[in-house]
Amino acid sequence: MNIKFLPFDKKKENTSLRAFVYHRGQEYRVSVGESVLTKYWNENKNRCKLVREYPEGPVINKNLDNIEKIIKDLVNGYGLVTPTEAQIRNDFKNYRKNMNIESGGIADDEQKQYFVDFAVKFMNESDRKLNTRKSYQTTINKLLEYEKKYRIKLRFIDIDIEFYNKFKKWLLETTCIKNGVEYHYTKNYIGSIFKNIAMFMNKSNKKKLHDFSGHKDEDFKVEKEEVDTIYLNVDEIEKIYNLEFTEEFLLKNGYKNKKPNLQRAIKSLNEERDRFLIGCYTALRHSDYSRIDILNFKEALVSIWTVKKDKKVYIPIHYRLREIMQRRNNVLPTPISEQKHNEQIKAIGRLAGIDDKVLLTKTRGGVRENITGKKYEFITSHTCRRSGASNMYLAGIDIKFIQDIFGNSKIEKTLKFIKVAAEENAKRLLEHPYFTGKK
Repeated sequence: MNIKFLPFDKKKENTSLRAFVYHRGQEYRVSVGESVLTKYWNENKNRCKLVREYPEGPVINKNLDNIEKIIKDLVNGYGLVTPTEAQIRNDFKNYRKNMNIESGGIADDEQKQYFVDFAVKFMNESDRKLNTRKSYQTTINKLLEYEKKYRIKLRFIDIDIEFYNKFKKWLLETTCIKNGVEYHYTKNYIGSIFKNIAMFMNKSNKKKLHDFSGHKDEDFKVEKEEVDTIYLNVDEIEKIYNLEFTEEFLLKNGYKNKKPNLQRAIKSLNEERDRFLIGCYTALRHSDYSRIDILNFKEALVSIWTVKKDKKVYIPIHYRLREIMQRRNNVLPTPISEQKHNEQIKAIGRLAGIDDKVLLTKTRGGVRENITGKKYEFITSHTCRRSGASNMYLAGIDIKFIQDIFGNSKIEKTLKFIKVAAEENAKRLLEHPYFTGKK
């Protein structure tokens, strides 16, 4: 018996493959459910070319080896009887269908068993918010890198604890380049990837594409850690509030002596200072405080439907926020991207002299590392929400009220934003007789 695999249409960039089976003077043509990029097909070897540019090649070749064995077993199973082409085709189709079902693939179409293909389709059809879809794409990119590295194509059956351990090890050893510096991935970054993987598995299971449960193993964990971050206290926020940007002040602090540039810088710094302060005094996310409008101000409250939670929250107007609105004649800052906003507020923090040395810790590549720098270097749009929550807490506002302002359903989520709770509680205990030894 001789079996050859040939492209169905060599003129196409991507073509399906057929098996030509020669047995006892008969020729059988069988569609095998595999496709190939035509330029990477080696006609002499009857297999894909093994080149770096085509990492799918080894996977396809391995599948073809298995298909060749299956077809030989099916034809030989007829013994002395010579089967028809229709019988061989039907036998092969049923065999593949049964193999998928036996291996947990409820869908009898083998092409529907590929995990990343489903993830891509799910992402493209998703109506979730942009940032959520971006996280899906990040996960898909990492899975594609992993497949390319190990020359495999993941199926639903592969997503189990063995995959978890191997994929996690690869992620821990992998690095990325950011601003010219090489970094290992953080624990929370890796955790978000596994969170999406588990979600993709659950969604595909719900669509009855498989009935695997390897991702539900108790050791298949979505690990995360409390991020070590900063907040700005009332005095530091006051420093920013009182900043006056003049040409003389900017020149003194390293800005170039070009009048048009200085004027643009002054306008931009004023805008981003006020936007940042609005975030600090409302404790809103950037997605909310960057789009706030005068219509959100009513009597003594700011009311707004939050983007992330799609929930309406009510926030008392801070007296400083009222002053900001007055000096701006009730005209709110025009929105810019979060990245540009973050660049500007770091510059504003530097100009305000918020330059205390800070020590933060973060887990990268499975190793806990210390990060030191000046405080303004760590200011981001997220600092607003943490500062708002922490300063409310320090002012004695009940945590339940802060939770309502945040729009959180669970108080634990609010507590994550109060960065001083543990330290401040310890300070409050300094004068306790237990620690002072005094009665």
